[in-house]
Amino acid sequence: MTQNRSGFTRRGFLKASAATLPAAAMISRGHMARAQSNQVIIRTSSGGSYGDAMERAVYGPFTEATGIQVVKTPSDMAPLIQSVKNEQPLVDVVDTSEGLLQTLAANDVLEPVDYNRFTMFSVDDIGADSAQELMVRRMVYARVLGYSTKAFADGAPTSWAEFWDVEQFPGARAISGLDLNMPDLEFALLADGVPMDELYPLDIDRALAAFSRIRDDIVSFYDTDAISANLLSTGEVDIEAIANGRIQPMIDEGGDYAIEWNEHMKMPSAYAILKNPVNLENAHKFIDFALSPETQARFVEEIPYGPTNQKAFELIAPEMAAKLPTNPEWNDKGFTQNVAWWGENAEAVTQAWNTWAAQ
Repeated sequence: MTQNRSGFTRRGFLKASAATLPAAAMISRGHMARAQSNQVIIRTSSGGSYGDAMERAVYGPFTEATGIQVVKTPSDMAPLIQSVKNEQPLVDVVDTSEGLLQTLAANDVLEPVDYNRFTMFSVDDIGADSAQELMVRRMVYARVLGYSTKAFADGAPTSWAEFWDVEQFPGARAISGLDLNMPDLEFALLADGVPMDELYPLDIDRALAAFSRIRDDIVSFYDTDAISANLLSTGEVDIEAIANGRIQPMIDEGGDYAIEWNEHMKMPSAYAILKNPVNLENAHKFIDFALSPETQARFVEEIPYGPTNQKAFELIAPEMAAKLPTNPEWNDKGFTQNVAWWGENAEAVTQAWNTWAAQ
């Protein structure tokens, strides 16, 4: 259910950084021809459960309420960057990870968000961390410690240090590798005793040394969220780092699985507006609608991602709220990934990881 929307995969980083590619050839003037006053063009992932959820919870209701048609298109970051430089922006709104939006911001292709245009939510509703100058956080998923309750019937790990304790908690393990959000260095450092509030800047060498200690117990350094869910559901692994949106449906369907929320890592996604968009007013109208408490509450009924508008929790049943990363009860149990650090250090991590993996 969770798509790979986080910012800095190795492949994604290289694509996003390649703004000098001949992307102009990929820019269709048809996009500009379609940009009308009754439309808003959104860069988003195509299809899948996420697309279906957005259609039911956000796009459809937005069009019904405003009459504005939502035109959806997939795109890597490089064509978006080049389109702005060519003064022909491909889209109005970009819906992606905060990490990839930081790449667009670094290339100076984002329009400042005008919060004075919003009437359906306020900065106070979403908080200063979400209400940024060039982007608005819209939802958060989390990487959590997920496990088989059958495998750990006598007690499961409740921290990454215990995940690393293969003697007290034996079992096959999995964790993300280089091509999914980059490796889970944060969890390795937590296991090695680094406090959550002192993780950044990440000590790459220390994290890799921690991985070395349990390397023989790691069945897979997986590279997609789908693989992580399959590893757990087939019994190939007993415990792993996994996106909450992948394991929660397995639990809801009656599976013998559980989530440990302690030391979870929040992964924000956000909306941004490309510089000088054709439909600037509609872009703000769409973001306004999407961040309203009603829309955010409706979306979590489709996928258990956490809303950034805290007023949405007034409309969410307690049993559903308990499944969401932004539930106030979980605030002290986790941390938010520092995407700025990853943006500056993704290549260094890639080089260090490849050297370590070859040993």
